Amino acid sequence: MESSSSEDEASLRDNDVDLNNENMEQHLTLDVSNHFTDSGILLQSHQEALETIEPFIGMEFESEESAKLFYMAYASRVGFSVRISKSRRSRNDDSIIMRRFVCSKEGFHMKKGNFEDGKKKRKRATIREGCNAMIEVIQKYYGRWVVTKLVKQHNHVVAAPCRVRYIAPEEYAGVEPFVGMEFPSHEAAQTFYYAYASRIGFDVRIRLSRRSTRDETFVMRRFVCTKEGFTPCEENTDENKKKRNRTPTREGCKAMFEVIKKDSERWIVSKLVVDHTHELATAPGKVHYIQSQSEVVVLAKGSSCNREKLTPVNLKPQFVDAFGSFDCLSTNDHEFKTDSRDNCQNAFGFEESQFFLETLKKMQAESPAFFYAFRHDKHNQLTNVFWADAKAKMAYYCFGDAVTLDTSFKENRNMMPFVMFTGVNHHLQTVAFGCALMTDDTEESFVWLFENWLEAMCGRPPVSLITDHHEAMAAAISRVLPDARHQLSRHHVLKKCKERLSRLYCTHASFEMEFLKCIEESETVEEFELHWKSILEKCDLIENSWLQFLYSIRHKWVPLYHKDTFTADLPLGEKPESLDSFFEKYFNRKTSLQVFITILDQAMAVWYEREALEDFASSCTRPILKTPSSMLKQAAEIYTRTIFDVFQDEFVESLGYFVDKIEVGLISKFNVAKDDHLHTWMVTYDSSDKRASCSCCKFERTGILCRHILRVFLNVDVRVLPEHYILKRWTKDAKNGFVLDECARYSDLVCHVIRYAKEGSTSLDVFNVAKQALQMAFAEVLAAKKDISSRCSM
Repeated sequence: MESSSSEDEASLRDNDVDLNNENMEQHLTLDVSNHFTDSGILLQSHQEALETIEPFIGMEFESEESAKLFYMAYASRVGFSVRISKSRRSRNDDSIIMRRFVCSKEGFHMKKGNFEDGKKKRKRATIREGCNAMIEVIQKYYGRWVVTKLVKQHNHVVAAPCRVRYIAPEEYAGVEPFVGMEFPSHEAAQTFYYAYASRIGFDVRIRLSRRSTRDETFVMRRFVCTKEGFTPCEENTDENKKKRNRTPTREGCKAMFEVIKKDSERWIVSKLVVDHTHELATAPGKVHYIQSQSEVVVLAKGSSCNREKLTPVNLKPQFVDAFGSFDCLSTNDHEFKTDSRDNCQNAFGFEESQFFLETLKKMQAESPAFFYAFRHDKHNQLTNVFWADAKAKMAYYCFGDAVTLDTSFKENRNMMPFVMFTGVNHHLQTVAFGCALMTDDTEESFVWLFENWLEAMCGRPPVSLITDHHEAMAAAISRVLPDARHQLSRHHVLKKCKERLSRLYCTHASFEMEFLKCIEESETVEEFELHWKSILEKCDLIENSWLQFLYSIRHKWVPLYHKDTFTADLPLGEKPESLDSFFEKYFNRKTSLQVFITILDQAMAVWYEREALEDFASSCTRPILKTPSSMLKQAAEIYTRTIFDVFQDEFVESLGYFVDKIEVGLISKFNVAKDDHLHTWMVTYDSSDKRASCSCCKFERTGILCRHILRVFLNVDVRVLPEHYILKRWTKDAKNGFVLDECARYSDLVCHVIRYAKEGSTSLDVFNVAKQALQMAFAEVLAAKKDISSRCSM
């Protein structure tokens, strides 16, 4: 039978709280002897990798120690400390098969009984607050450790440190501890002793702490060897139960290092024992995360000590100078030019490039619909590569009317140069339309990317294409996709605004609300211009070069200027995750291409699984109607669960609007407003074919009728949705029909054509025969297509 492991829990718990479990200790100790290969990170460079990765269910590790290392590094970055809450052992070989790591504020302290010695006990600070944050990993049959449970939310304030410092123990090689040694803080003393222990060859834990009776701050810390004391023996109270023999981990070692706080705010070594009762290791092989309110110190052998540039801002994507005007623009700039850089600085090595291309070739051999293309530079290094599988093509045929090209890697030099074409499916989940690696970001490279993507997607351009700002990319889009409506990501612009105008956001409490209102709620160009000018004058921003630049490209990102273009811009449902965090999580520049393609494949499998689960749920369940309307009943049968919820919200909201008929006739006009009449929308209705249009253009933008038209429909007694207002891409049958077959047929023919061209180009004589045969075959295809069209029109 499996049981809990108290020894391992106690060992780590001693690193988190003092002997009496009454104070919060923020020291984390991690074994780095294993690899974290399943997230594409080799552990010798784990510090850089773990700075951006966040945990998720299904995440895999090579070992329990690797999982522990990851979660504790994550905790130190977010701003909380960790302890082991629960373990289970196998009844076969007594090995650990489950670990649960929790926030140190998990649970509640047990109340202690009253003492009869007459002594007055002071009230201790409470460090347990019932926090539910945790991660649980279980060893699977194939040896990997998999995250099966995860809670990321805390019920208390967490604060990320303002910086992360990396220190190598070798920096302290010439310093030995001595009584009277002084430190500016107990964290500095802790850093020194752990570095000393790592260099000498033993591990450390915190044995005892004391706090001030005035302000509960630390006044004493005692650090001891992990072999201090003795492992307690468990009494067998039940003779019928067989107890396992635990391996003793304590050997009575006396080595210790105690520091106390003096009135001068200095910490002084008051007690010291340097002799050990056991043999010392040559290298403990552990990483120590020493966290205070201001910083995290990462202490590990081989760490670089010159990485103080790592701050909480750096832990998020940053804009770099290759990102067009967004990146080279400072608040005082008046020139908006794109900085140049070495376009091929990220070119991949020859061996891994060959492996990657062989992998793509193998995928194409296994699936004829798989498409890939690549480019080399003048040094024969792989610079750009694009690929799309059959599922991406099928998804594009169903949901490729609105496409987003995510180039988040451009904001962070530490990320792999990975870009992805994405959209949303009929459940408002993210779907992929193709992926690429782009180390060369010139206009010609983007032209190459869009041409190959368009070829893979059977030559059909999207209605709208949303990207971040990049001058070379914008020029390429105008050349290759002139019919697509190119827009800038509004989220990207607003995020950049917070960075550029951070001081303004803090000093003017109403600025953000007014700014968003101007952008999101302006119904006409005149209204937007008036609001924009008012904000600039109120906040004295008329000369602000950043806002001048945004205004100059307003037609690219302000919704008012493209509200008649379909963008599928609905409130997002349960997306797998934001793409920014998705890219950061997996694709560090240290990630090898071999690991990269494996992780990407696994991540895509999770997306496809979520879509399949939602397909099943939509077909097998019926939503709850908020009102017994025949239109809602119809929508519940047609739309997926997620889209029905959006439609039902619009329908219910429409009941709170008033309608005023201002023109009568075959084509009628209505003013629609709420009771406050602060905003009025114009709805035009053609009774001959039950078509309506609204000044808000929600249907044109999203494919879902707005509350204003729905209110007019109720007024003119339209009780069911007209067929032309049911967009197939939002229905349960979105993936049914000829488009999937057409895509598969196209992909199959492409594979045959490639083989045909390969054989037909072997010599000039063969080429002439192949070309003549191809021309004859093409003429027959056109004749057959014309014949079929004429028969269908009869």
